[in-house]
Amino acid sequence: MGGTNLRFINALILILFCVLGLTGLYGLVWAFPSSLFQIHRIAGWALIVLIPWKSAIALRSLGRGFSHRFDRSVMVVVSLLLASATLTILVLALMWAWQIGSYYVWIGPFAYSAIGWHWGIALGLAPLFILHVWRRWPRPKQDDFLGRRQALKLLGLGVAAIAGWGIAETVAKAMESTGAERRFTGSREKGSYQGLDFPITNGTDQGKIRLDAATWKLKIHGEIKNPLTLDYAEVLALSSSERTATIDCTGGWYSTQVWRGVPLTDLLSKTGIQEERFRILLKDVSGYTVSFPSADISEILLATHVGKQALNHWHGFPLRVVVPSRRGGYWVKWLTEIEISIQ
Repeated sequence: MGGTNLRFINALILILFCVLGLTGLYGLVWAFPSSLFQIHRIAGWALIVLIPWKSAIALRSLGRGFSHRFDRSVMVVVSLLLASATLTILVLALMWAWQIGSYYVWIGPFAYSAIGWHWGIALGLAPLFILHVWRRWPRPKQDDFLGRRQALKLLGLGVAAIAGWGIAETVAKAMESTGAERRFTGSREKGSYQGLDFPITNGTDQGKIRLDAATWKLKIHGEIKNPLTLDYAEVLALSSSERTATIDCTGGWYSTQVWRGVPLTDLLSKTGIQEERFRILLKDVSGYTVSFPSADISEILLATHVGKQALNHWHGFPLRVVVPSRRGGYWVKWLTEIEISIQ
C-alpha cells in the first residue's frame, strides 16, 4: 500500500472517529435533532467498511515487530488496545440493534445493556485515541485527497456506508422480538403511560437518602432579589400543569408519560429575576447537579406526579426535573436546591 493510500485511509479513519465522538457525546446529552443519531450510525458503517484496509495497514506495521525504542513498543500496545476496543464497540452496537444475546451484557463483574457498554467503552477510549493521534498523526497532504480516483473512493465509501446503515436498520426491524419500539436514539420503549411502572436508573450513591415530605424543602437562591424556600405542601398547591414528555435513558430505554408539576418559569417569576441571560444549577439531595441556560427554562417542569400517581422514592419523590430535550441524566430526581447565577 503506497504512502498516499496509507495517509488517505488513516486520515479518513481519524475524521470518522471525530464524527463518531462528537455526535456520540452530543447524543448523551440531547435527544434532538434525530438526524445526528443517523449521522452517527452512518459514520459507524463507514468505519466498518474501512476495516479491511486498516487491517492491512496494521498488519504491515505489526510485521516490523517491537522495537528497542520504548515509544514504539508502547504505541504498538496502545494501537492494539484501541483496535480491540473499537471492534468491541461496533459489535456491541450491532448486538443492541439486532437484539443478539440478553438485555444485560456481562463484562467482568459488571452487567449493563449493550448500548450502555457501547458508549461507556467509547468514553474510556478517549485518552488512548488522543495519545494515538498525537504519536501517530498521519500527516495527510493535499494531494492525498485530490484527483478523480480519490473522489471515487470517497463516493464509494459514502454509498457503502449508507447502504450498510439501511440494511442494518432493515435487519433490526426484522429481528425485533420484544415488541418494544426502538426510538431514533436506539432506546427501546418501557412502561409508557403506566405511571410509576417504568424503569429505574440511578447513579452511584443516588437514592440512598429517603426524603420526608414533612421536613423536605426546596430552596431557590443565588443572584436574585427574592430567595424562596418552599415545603412540599406549597409545591403541591402550585402543581397543576400537565405535560406529556419522553424520558430517554442512555442505558437503552425510553418511556413516555404524562407528568404533573410546576413549570420552572412560574417559580422563577416569584424570585424577581429580570435579567434575560442567566444559568440555573439544579441539585439533588446527594449533591448531583446539572446546569441549564436561561434559554432552556421554558421547557422544564418540576414534577410531583407521573400518570396521576405521586412520585415514589425511586422515581425522585418529592420532586424531579422533566426536560424533554435532554437525555435522562438531566432529569434530576430528589430535587432540593435551585441556584441562579447571572451571566
